[in-house]
Amino acid sequence: MNSSLDSSIKYIKTDILVIGAGGAGIRAAIEAKKSGLEVFLLGKEVLGCAHTGMAMGGMNAAMVKPATPEFHAQITIEGGYFINNYKMVKVFSEEMPARVHDLESYGVIFDRLDSGEFYTWAGPKQKFPLNVCVGDYTGREMMQGLVDEARKLKIKYTDEFFVSKLLVVKGQVVGAIGINIKNTETVVFQAKSVILASGGAGRMYKVTTNAMSNTGDGYAMALDAGAELIDMEMVQFHPTGMANTPSTLGVLVTEKTRAHGGILRNKKGERFMSKYYPKEMELAKRDEVSRSIYTEVAAGLGTEKGAVYLHVDHWTKEKILEIIPDVYEQYKNTGVDISKEPMEIYPSMHHMMGGIKINEWGETIVLGLYAVGEVAGGVHGANRLGGNSIAEGQVFGRRAGIAAAKFSNKIKFSNLPKEQIKKEQTRIFSFVNRKTGVIPHVVEDKLKQTMWDLVGIFRDEKKLLKAKKEIAKLIIEAKKMKPRTNLKERNRDLQDCLEIENMIVTAESVVDAAILRKESRGAHSRTDYPKTLEEWRKNIVIKNNKGKIVTNIINVIE
Repeated sequence: MNSSLDSSIKYIKTDILVIGAGGAGIRAAIEAKKSGLEVFLLGKEVLGCAHTGMAMGGMNAAMVKPATPEFHAQITIEGGYFINNYKMVKVFSEEMPARVHDLESYGVIFDRLDSGEFYTWAGPKQKFPLNVCVGDYTGREMMQGLVDEARKLKIKYTDEFFVSKLLVVKGQVVGAIGINIKNTETVVFQAKSVILASGGAGRMYKVTTNAMSNTGDGYAMALDAGAELIDMEMVQFHPTGMANTPSTLGVLVTEKTRAHGGILRNKKGERFMSKYYPKEMELAKRDEVSRSIYTEVAAGLGTEKGAVYLHVDHWTKEKILEIIPDVYEQYKNTGVDISKEPMEIYPSMHHMMGGIKINEWGETIVLGLYAVGEVAGGVHGANRLGGNSIAEGQVFGRRAGIAAAKFSNKIKFSNLPKEQIKKEQTRIFSFVNRKTGVIPHVVEDKLKQTMWDLVGIFRDEKKLLKAKKEIAKLIIEAKKMKPRTNLKERNRDLQDCLEIENMIVTAESVVDAAILRKESRGAHSRTDYPKTLEEWRKNIVIKNNKGKIVTNIINVIE
């Protein structure tokens, strides 16, 4: 690769740039396109293959009485341990039924009863059923409908593209720069507004349900651009990730399994949830079930593979194939027939409840910058209810599309900052141009292990401070990363270098917020501060101050 700056940078001009082509990003692009403005959608994956497609159980919406939007809002706030953004939760619960009908108009066929009424099921904390679904592959079907609608609207799309930096001038976003993953060509997008929908950061943990593409890019870029992050200490571990083979470790087993009567047992055959949450049993909240499983295994009551058993072998095979066909296939592919024997499961890092701080229209404090989906924070508080993730992306994706279009209609294009572009291109290719260096996977593996061991289901001051020291070392080590190839074509290692730097920034944000919150609340469980305290019914906000992460405590927005 040429060590000098590539003078043939490609420039693309668009009114609205959407970064991330999962459920939230495509929904934002669809709504923005309705304004008649030019919309450009970017994804790291092939269109339709974003992490949203891995969502299984369904999405919450008050579609069938006695469930109401008020009930949906209530359990979302209770489930989030009262540090959610109440305004956002109200908007979310009230508008979600209409978003289900939108998806139906895009061709998504939700499960219905013979009467024609939506089939709904009740997840943890749901006295009334809220969850609408398509088998146990709701995300996949939802993505198909959204992709079909985007194609009908002729929304411009580039797949396998990595955005590395947002371009900001005087507090206003004016575009973005990145590389075409297929040929490492540098591309600059000039835009009036940018919607970030780049997903979560599961890959920074050793065991995760997340897709490989979830590397915290949006959090890092937003901080760099001057936006704020909120609730970053709140990292959700899904209680049921596959644990029977190394190749499937962490793969999601939908909550629908427990909601329909799946039973958890330890190696002695004891239904151990009775020791921890005798009333709720397997339908306790995700953070509660994850901690219970962790405690059982830590006490020596786990299987040889360090897991517990999840039983559906008391169901008929017909019931299994009707309710959780994908789970059946997942285990069948590893040689386990779940109609005859139990699944081995263990908690797996699943979701970032925190993210970019936005209001109910997806607006950040950076003019023209919006954020939606898992990259944004506020709705879920300290613990996300199952069924609320792919749902909230539809509500706030639509709203951000509307807001970005209104903003873009009012302004002219701003000049691009040439020095920022030059500096970022230099940074990107500095990894390739150095003569020697560290293979990126070496740094990534250290980060994954650090986060899994020290910033996991249970935390304490000693572990968190150790994690902070390890991350400080990794920041330095990451500057020495070098791809194994210099080819000016698809360069997976170069992409890894850029993603790992983003994961490290995200990890540092998580650790700093976790150190500051001296209590246990939801997904943030500290053994040295085990109580949930009223004085900590607050949010932690993070900002980048001249390259340093700064934390601040604010009151909950009600």
